[in-house]
Amino acid sequence: MPSKTRLFNFLSMINLQYIYHNGESTMNNSIYDNRIKIEIELRKAIEQNQFFLHYQPKLDLRTGELVGVEALIRWNHPRWGIVSPECFIGIAEDTDLIIPIGEWVLYAACQQIKTWQNHGFYTAVSVNLSQKQFINSNIVQTIEEVLEKTGLEPHYLEVELTESIKPDLEHTISSLQQLKNLRVSISIDDFGTGYSSLSYLKELPIDTLKIDQSFVRELHNNPNDEAIVKTIISIAHNLNLKVVAEGVETKEQLIFLQQHLCDQAQGYFFSKPMSAKELKDNLLEVQQIVNEHGISENTRNRIWYEELLNQAKKELQDTVRLQQGMIFKFKRINGQFIHTLCDGELLYQMGLVPAQVVGKRLDEFLPLEYALDKTTYYQKAWDGEELVHYEGHINGIDYLASLRPIIKGGEIIEVIGSCSDITARKQAEMSLRKSEARYRLITDNMSDILMLLDKYGKVLYASPSLGRVLGAPTKSYEGGSAFQLIHPEDRNKVMKQYRQILKRIPSSRLEARFLHSDGNCVLIEGICTPVFGSNGEMEHMIIAGRDITEQKRTEEQLAKSEKLAIVGELAAGVVHEIRNPITSIKGFIQLFQQGIHKPEYFKVIYEEFERLEDILQEFLNLAKPQPFKLERFDLKSILQDVVTLLRPEANLNNVQIYQEYDDLLPPIMCDRNQLKQVFINIIRNSMEATIKSGTIHIVGILERNYVLIKIMDNGIGISEERIKRLGEPFYSNKEKGTGLGLMLCFRIVKQHNGCLTIKSAENQGTTVEIRFPITY
Repeated sequence: MPSKTRLFNFLSMINLQYIYHNGESTMNNSIYDNRIKIEIELRKAIEQNQFFLHYQPKLDLRTGELVGVEALIRWNHPRWGIVSPECFIGIAEDTDLIIPIGEWVLYAACQQIKTWQNHGFYTAVSVNLSQKQFINSNIVQTIEEVLEKTGLEPHYLEVELTESIKPDLEHTISSLQQLKNLRVSISIDDFGTGYSSLSYLKELPIDTLKIDQSFVRELHNNPNDEAIVKTIISIAHNLNLKVVAEGVETKEQLIFLQQHLCDQAQGYFFSKPMSAKELKDNLLEVQQIVNEHGISENTRNRIWYEELLNQAKKELQDTVRLQQGMIFKFKRINGQFIHTLCDGELLYQMGLVPAQVVGKRLDEFLPLEYALDKTTYYQKAWDGEELVHYEGHINGIDYLASLRPIIKGGEIIEVIGSCSDITARKQAEMSLRKSEARYRLITDNMSDILMLLDKYGKVLYASPSLGRVLGAPTKSYEGGSAFQLIHPEDRNKVMKQYRQILKRIPSSRLEARFLHSDGNCVLIEGICTPVFGSNGEMEHMIIAGRDITEQKRTEEQLAKSEKLAIVGELAAGVVHEIRNPITSIKGFIQLFQQGIHKPEYFKVIYEEFERLEDILQEFLNLAKPQPFKLERFDLKSILQDVVTLLRPEANLNNVQIYQEYDDLLPPIMCDRNQLKQVFINIIRNSMEATIKSGTIHIVGILERNYVLIKIMDNGIGISEERIKRLGEPFYSNKEKGTGLGLMLCFRIVKQHNGCLTIKSAENQGTTVEIRFPITY
């Protein structure tokens, strides 16, 4: 029936309903011709919940059992009565009201299925999605929320789409894939009525095809429709999709669909759409129809078993075709080996197809020399050799072939072979050989020593440089113990470190004396690197070392020279520092010899002696450091004690001291008195560097795994050149300073595993940063 005629009949029917309910005999214009009126009433219907659902059963054509229902919307208008979907769905689409209506259908259908499940009735529900609902709304999120609210498991819901839902293929595939990830089933409705249907089947992640009722209606009357239905079923099954036939209305249609292996069907022959209660009440009757009117159970089973057998054969062919390697068979016919099967991805990679191999001899598709070589392996397998292996190369592909005879009744009836691609392995082997040659060239000509040991210390490999260093052929060391090459006095030390590495205790660089063939010793510095196997056990040890005998001698001579230079510099500094007070004392003694006596002379002499004592005490502190007594102390309390001690001196010099500390400043392990000396020296330096209205800020903060103390002043600052030399003996920024106090600060901080940094700029002040590690 043409669509316009169907719509006219529906409009006429509803118009008659309206006349009946309102007692009117005539109407000039049907209310259904007024689209605006219907739109207004639809909005009211959504607000007033005037919609309800009917359910049409879907039956399994093999067993007759109910496998699902399709939810169909109905509108119960308070004045018009029951309104057919054909009269309002189009208007709902045009006005976007289909989106809220569709959401209501989803929720109501899922809620009903969950209610049935609570009463022991389990089935799935199909819900139609319109094009606008799918494209213009976040349909995936909507479905996810509906399932969560109703508590329905996703695999009980199937969404039905028409072929027209694909203007944006990328968006469609993405949305459908998200639904598949939720485990929601997807069906294409009215299949065969749209355009380019087949081109999209391989793209869309769907589960089911529904054959449009227009094709089912004319079965047995229209050969074209029969051909179309059979084709759709065949295509679907070859794509591992289920097939549902819509609009089944006769026994003949049912039998045709069963004979051609349609999976499921729905239509008025089984049941019209019913309310939830009616469906539950008539369920047993509906499920009898397939068995009562369809082909017999035995016939159905035979047809399905034949189909399953055909599917198994096809799946086997597909498996052979899609496997990464290649499978082939051959028989001996008239004294010639003829191939009866050949397929697999590797065959196509070789540039061949099955038709070039099946029914052919080796020499018909391979060069004669190559074919003759492989024929010898074919003969071995045909003679009964169980496993025959050979390698080959065709069109840039390296492969490994295995042949095995098939014996039946004590005779070999054919040989089956399999091939795997070993091109990558061959390339890797070639690369490995080239790499080994390069590394051999490097190790043979390098000056450093390389040794490979087993876990017991046996030398498995030694580079030629070992022989050059120890004066004997390198081969003479391989197979022996590496420890026997070490001087006896150093051997235990090296073996101890070796055992530590075996226990996975990290080892630092080590030095040991090795025995030279002439009886002398060679000092070798090396690093041990363990090599662990897949089981986590150490399998080998790689030793990389070098001869540092001459380097050590040079370093010792240089160290002696540096010591002499330091002693000379220290002596010059001592002389310089002591000479000044001694000269002053000597001058006054000469005045005393001349009879000149003044009381203030004794004060000056006394001060010079005190200066001499201070200088000597600083030397004693450097030469003989006080022993550390490490305890856990709070740096904040130490600094507060120092500030209390120095505050009178700061007040006399008009210097203000400010303190600021983090509340969570942790204690550290330190010698309290030593750190007090450090802080006293630095804060005094800051006080002496300020001129007028000086300020000193002391800040304590937590910086990752360190406690940072900043001592900042606004004094005269220090130039960049002078900062570089701070900490050297006898280099000071003060007129009478020796530099030994700051040098002592550097040493104390270093002994606490900390670091001291000085940042300054002339006329801008100085910042001293001291970092101490936090110990737990």
